[in-house]
Amino acid sequence: MKGHRISENYGFTLVELLTVIAIIAILAGLVLGVAGYANRKASVARAEADIEKIRNALEEYRAQYGGYPTNPVGQEANSAVLTSNLWYKPQQDGLAPFLVMKGWNDPDVYTNRIIDPWGRDYRYLHDPGSGRFTYKLWSEGPDASDAADDIGVK
Repeated sequence: MKGHRISENYGFTLVELLTVIAIIAILAGLVLGVAGYANRKASVARAEADIEKIRNALEEYRAQYGGYPTNPVGQEANSAVLTSNLWYKPQQDGLAPFLVMKGWNDPDVYTNRIIDPWGRDYRYLHDPGSGRFTYKLWSEGPDASDAADDIGVK
Protein backbone atom coordinates (compact mmCIF):
# COMPACT_ATOMS: atom_id res chain seq x y z
CA MET A 1 0.00 0.00 0.00
CA LYS A 2 1.35 3.25 -1.09
CA GLY A 3 0.79 6.12 1.28
CA HIS A 4 -0.52 9.40 0.08
CA ARG A 5 1.48 12.39 0.97
CA ILE A 6 -0.50 15.04 2.76
CA SER A 7 0.92 18.52 2.48
CA GLU A 8 1.51 20.23 5.77
CA ASN A 9 1.95 23.64 4.18
CA TYR A 10 -0.65 25.75 5.98
CA GLY A 11 0.63 29.22 4.98
CA PHE A 12 -1.07 31.92 2.94
CA THR A 13 -0.23 32.61 -0.65
CA LEU A 14 1.20 35.93 -1.74
CA VAL A 15 -2.06 36.80 -3.54
CA GLU A 16 -4.08 36.21 -0.36
CA LEU A 17 -1.76 38.41 1.68
CA LEU A 18 -1.82 41.21 -0.89
CA THR A 19 -5.62 41.05 -1.03
CA VAL A 20 -5.92 41.40 2.76
CA ILE A 21 -3.41 44.28 2.80
CA ALA A 22 -5.33 46.06 0.01
CA ILE A 23 -8.63 45.68 1.90
CA ILE A 24 -7.07 47.04 5.10
CA ALA A 25 -5.58 50.00 3.18
CA ILE A 26 -8.93 50.84 1.61
CA LEU A 27 -10.73 50.69 4.97
CA ALA A 28 -8.02 52.83 6.63
CA GLY A 29 -8.35 55.41 3.84
CA LEU A 30 -12.09 55.56 4.31
CA VAL A 31 -11.78 55.97 8.08
CA LEU A 32 -9.14 58.71 7.77
CA GLY A 33 -11.18 60.51 5.11
CA VAL A 34 -14.30 60.51 7.26
CA ALA A 35 -12.31 61.64 10.31
CA GLY A 36 -10.76 64.50 8.32
CA TYR A 37 -14.18 65.57 7.05
CA ALA A 38 -15.62 65.46 10.56
CA ASN A 39 -12.68 67.53 11.87
CA ARG A 40 -13.21 70.18 9.17
CA LYS A 41 -16.94 70.33 9.91
CA ALA A 42 -16.24 70.68 13.65
CA SER A 43 -13.81 73.55 13.01
CA VAL A 44 -16.34 75.38 10.86
CA ALA A 45 -19.06 74.85 13.49
CA ARG A 46 -16.75 76.21 16.20
CA ALA A 47 -15.92 79.28 14.09
CA GLU A 48 -19.63 79.92 13.50
CA ALA A 49 -20.35 79.61 17.24
CA ASP A 50 -17.46 81.95 18.10
CA ILE A 51 -18.67 84.53 15.58
CA GLU A 52 -22.17 84.37 17.03
CA LYS A 53 -20.73 84.90 20.51
CA ILE A 54 -18.68 87.89 19.31
CA ARG A 55 -21.72 89.29 17.46
CA ASN A 56 -23.77 89.11 20.66
CA ALA A 57 -20.99 90.90 22.54
CA LEU A 58 -20.91 93.60 19.85
CA GLU A 59 -24.66 94.09 20.29
CA GLU A 60 -24.21 94.46 24.05
CA TYR A 61 -21.46 97.04 23.38
CA ARG A 62 -23.77 98.94 20.99
CA ALA A 63 -26.61 98.93 23.53
CA GLN A 64 -24.30 100.26 26.25
CA TYR A 65 -22.23 102.78 24.27
CA GLY A 66 -24.55 103.74 21.38
CA GLY A 67 -22.49 102.29 18.54
CA TYR A 68 -20.00 99.63 17.58
CA PRO A 69 -16.27 99.84 18.33
CA THR A 70 -14.41 101.65 15.58
CA ASN A 71 -11.25 100.50 13.86
CA PRO A 72 -7.98 102.35 13.68
CA VAL A 73 -8.15 104.50 10.53
CA GLY A 74 -8.14 102.30 7.43
CA GLN A 75 -7.38 99.07 9.29
CA GLU A 76 -9.24 95.94 10.19
CA ALA A 77 -9.25 95.46 13.94
CA ASN A 78 -7.13 92.63 15.22
CA SER A 79 -8.27 90.64 18.19
CA ALA A 80 -6.51 92.94 20.65
CA VAL A 81 -8.79 95.79 19.55
CA LEU A 82 -11.91 93.64 19.95
CA THR A 83 -10.65 92.34 23.29
CA SER A 84 -10.01 95.87 24.48
CA ASN A 85 -13.53 96.98 23.61
CA LEU A 86 -15.51 93.87 24.51
CA TRP A 87 -13.62 92.59 27.55
CA TYR A 88 -11.46 95.29 29.07
CA LYS A 89 -13.47 98.52 28.49
CA PRO A 90 -16.68 97.31 30.19
CA GLN A 91 -14.69 96.24 33.24
CA GLN A 92 -13.06 99.67 33.42
CA ASP A 93 -16.57 101.15 33.45
CA GLY A 94 -17.68 98.84 36.27
CA LEU A 95 -19.62 96.45 34.03
CA ALA A 96 -19.30 92.73 33.42
CA PRO A 97 -17.26 91.96 30.30
CA PHE A 98 -19.34 91.57 27.14
CA LEU A 99 -17.10 88.81 25.81
CA VAL A 100 -15.14 86.11 27.60
CA MET A 101 -13.46 83.40 25.55
CA LYS A 102 -11.97 80.13 26.72
CA GLY A 103 -8.60 80.66 28.41
CA TRP A 104 -9.08 84.36 29.15
CA ASN A 105 -7.85 84.67 32.70
CA ASP A 106 -4.97 87.10 32.25
CA PRO A 107 -5.86 90.70 33.18
CA ASP A 108 -3.44 91.95 30.48
CA VAL A 109 -5.77 92.76 27.59
CA TYR A 110 -3.09 92.24 24.94
CA THR A 111 -2.47 88.59 25.84
CA ASN A 112 -6.14 87.73 25.32
CA ARG A 113 -6.69 87.16 21.62
CA ILE A 114 -9.80 86.02 19.76
CA ILE A 115 -8.45 83.17 17.65
CA ASP A 116 -10.32 81.06 15.10
CA PRO A 117 -9.92 77.25 14.92
CA TRP A 118 -7.11 77.68 12.37
CA GLY A 119 -4.98 79.86 14.65
CA ARG A 120 -5.69 83.27 13.09
CA ASP A 121 -7.46 86.33 14.48
CA TYR A 122 -11.11 86.85 13.74
CA ARG A 123 -11.46 89.92 11.55
CA TYR A 124 -13.69 92.90 12.33
CA LEU A 125 -14.39 96.05 10.33
CA HIS A 126 -16.66 98.92 11.28
CA ASP A 127 -16.58 102.10 9.27
CA PRO A 128 -19.00 104.64 10.75
CA GLY A 129 -19.11 106.37 7.36
CA SER A 130 -20.70 103.33 5.72
CA GLY A 131 -23.51 103.12 8.26
CA ARG A 132 -23.68 103.60 11.98
CA PHE A 133 -25.03 100.13 12.66
CA THR A 134 -23.14 98.04 10.12
CA TYR A 135 -19.99 96.02 10.49
CA LYS A 136 -18.22 92.98 9.07
CA LEU A 137 -17.06 90.12 11.28
CA TRP A 138 -15.44 87.02 9.83
CA SER A 139 -12.85 84.27 9.96
CA GLU A 140 -10.63 83.78 6.94
CA GLY A 141 -11.49 80.08 7.02
CA PRO A 142 -9.21 77.07 6.70
CA ASP A 143 -6.88 78.39 4.01
CA ALA A 144 -6.99 82.20 4.48
CA SER A 145 -6.26 82.67 0.78
CA ASP A 146 -9.66 82.21 -0.82
CA ALA A 147 -12.63 84.30 0.28
CA ALA A 148 -15.00 81.51 -0.79
CA ASP A 149 -14.42 79.62 2.47
CA ASP A 150 -14.60 82.65 4.79
CA ILE A 151 -17.03 82.28 7.68
CA GLY A 152 -18.99 85.07 9.29
CA VAL A 153 -21.27 88.08 9.17
CA LYS A 154 -20.70 90.39 6.26
